[in-house]
Amino acid sequence: MLDDPLDPGPLRAAPTTDDALTLMDQLMQWLATSGVKIVVILVAAALLSVIVGWLLRRFFRTMVQSGAKISTVTGTVIRRDPKSQRAAQARREQRASTLSNVARNIAHVMIWAIASMMILSEVGVNIAPVIASLGVVGLAAGIGAQTIIKDVVAGVVMLFEDIVAVGDWVDLEYAEGTVESINLRATQVRGIDGVLWTVRNGEIVRVGNYARGFSNAVVTLDIDAEADDELVTQVVEKVSAELVEDPEWNDTVLAPAEITGILDVDGNRYQRRVTIQTSPGQQWGVERALRARIRAGFADADVAFAMPRFVETVQK
Repeated sequence: MLDDPLDPGPLRAAPTTDDALTLMDQLMQWLATSGVKIVVILVAAALLSVIVGWLLRRFFRTMVQSGAKISTVTGTVIRRDPKSQRAAQARREQRASTLSNVARNIAHVMIWAIASMMILSEVGVNIAPVIASLGVVGLAAGIGAQTIIKDVVAGVVMLFEDIVAVGDWVDLEYAEGTVESINLRATQVRGIDGVLWTVRNGEIVRVGNYARGFSNAVVTLDIDAEADDELVTQVVEKVSAELVEDPEWNDTVLAPAEITGILDVDGNRYQRRVTIQTSPGQQWGVERALRARIRAGFADADVAFAMPRFVETVQK
């Protein structure tokens, strides 16, 4: 008798009770071995991330503070008013925070990448092809992102060595002005005309920082050739000494004025130069005050400045 085609017959793939118990045993065995290992890996990675982050944060904070103490002992910091001290402390804290954040992010990525590979191995995934693929992808990404890597490395070096800081007046060759922000990719500088310049860290070859250690207020005087140079010296010495001793400028001026002799002479003028050492970034205010005092002193002593020279154009 032929079988009824509509009769499905016995379920050939139906699992038996013994098979279900076997699968359950295998699952429990896997949880007792690989499952526990995965949990241990996750917990260890989390704890290691926290510990490494704390150590790196403490390391960079101690390093920056130690560097500031060493520079003070060796005389790098000549003299600071309370405002400059607060600015220097803020700069050191910014450096420590930025460097520790970068280092902690890199450490966290490495820790969790290793943990992920270990977990995949416990799950049963062959990680050898994965590692090989990641190596190829990393190589290609490195070749394609050479500019970004260069900028990041340069940014880390700039922050680590404290070359520039927010608030410094700098000349980066491509831009000059006040530093408004520094990150691992670029440095932003606000020019005197208000333009915000963004310069890639990898393109910064030369840095001129006007706000470190000390600055010099330099005033060059064009004096009438007929003026009595001895009288000029007396006037300049008097007004410079008054400026240095003025309580308004006492915290800004770091050293007595240096007055040169005659620098240059031509038909109707000669030059003298006055230099005063000031706190970082304060040289422009001192220059303005010194020019005003010299102008008033010359007027009282009847000393004339040189008249500007005019070049006549001869038409042929």
